[in-house]
Amino acid sequence: MTKSQVNKLGKEIRSTIKDGKDPSLNLLENLQEYRTSYKDDLSAVFEKISDIAKNARKDSITSFRIKRIESILSKIKRQPTMSLGNMGDIAGCRILLYSEDSLNKVITNIRGNFIVKNENDYLSQNKEDGYRGYHFYIESPINPNKTIEIQVRTVKSHKWASMVEIIDILYNLRIKEGQKHQDFQKFHLLLSKNDSLTLRQKKEVIKIDDKYNVHSKLNEVFIKNHVKIRREWLEISPNKNPYFIIEVDENKTSKISSFSSYEIAENEYFEKFKISHNSNFVLTHIEKPNFKRLCIAYASYVLIKHDYLNDWNKYTSDILKQLINRKDFDQIKYFGEYTKRNLKEQLRLIESEFEEISNYRNENGDDYEGYNEWMDEIKERVRDLTKIAIEQTQNKKRRSLWEKMFGE
Repeated sequence: MTKSQVNKLGKEIRSTIKDGKDPSLNLLENLQEYRTSYKDDLSAVFEKISDIAKNARKDSITSFRIKRIESILSKIKRQPTMSLGNMGDIAGCRILLYSEDSLNKVITNIRGNFIVKNENDYLSQNKEDGYRGYHFYIESPINPNKTIEIQVRTVKSHKWASMVEIIDILYNLRIKEGQKHQDFQKFHLLLSKNDSLTLRQKKEVIKIDDKYNVHSKLNEVFIKNHVKIRREWLEISPNKNPYFIIEVDENKTSKISSFSSYEIAENEYFEKFKISHNSNFVLTHIEKPNFKRLCIAYASYVLIKHDYLNDWNKYTSDILKQLINRKDFDQIKYFGEYTKRNLKEQLRLIESEFEEISNYRNENGDDYEGYNEWMDEIKERVRDLTKIAIEQTQNKKRRSLWEKMFGE
């Protein structure tokens, strides 16, 4: 498709949406043709940035995706003056890194290996919502008329961004796309300052959480999905079938499928989209895929875990310490009950997973593919909860409070 044909397609889609109608099958098929025309360009960029990421840090996570049809349609609707041919993030790669030093090294090497058309620095100046990252828009090494987006983030910043998407899914919101929601916008902004929150700000986080039952909703969805997704992962061969479609349906239930080729995966993705416009689908490829890397890269689709389930304890622990010193018993009761409720929910999640992994072992006999990785993750969460209990009981005053809360 020529650029003029692409822009004409975008205008026709925008006109249809403006009239309150869904794009016709013909328009969607043309859009799908345009999306998939990026395959070779994306593959060439992905191969090079995978090497750049590995050279910076071996445990980096590199993935690619072509922008979902739903996201393209939403962007066409939100930005009425943008032509489809100038939408610079149709095809994109993402690099996740575990340190700021390796992130800076990657940024330097991307500039030295690609023709950069544009770049957005959200590191030296965070976005208003708290997002941190660096975005490049590079010229395709295959077709100079095509632009590929490369996002570079720390894993920590990516987990924050995933939380924004998860909140959107749990509460049927579109905050990521610009919808206003005073409480959750404040919630996300506060979480972006995770390591530098004041006690007052930590209280604000917990009170917003309590108002909307964030922790409870996360656990409800995670408990529903974690065994299902883990089972599905064990039934596929990620190295032989390295292209994944992850789906979240209207009931917040996740599903993962894998495919041996990009073409087969794209055909399946388009068929799924035609059947259900109300589900969220993403088609992706992850370099050297394993379950942990998948869960980090696509936490908002896998929906089985998030660091916030541990972060809340850091906040309540500091809050309770101050309240105990002040002997503020009314607030001690409030935050103590909150802590008690959340820990019980996390214990329930672990208990259900222990039961399921025992069933898996009984069903599969000596076939333990993926079993050790699964068990290691359960042990890690048990250690996290044990650490919480130890921290809470080291101080005599806090141990007394803990025993009153959990004495039963």
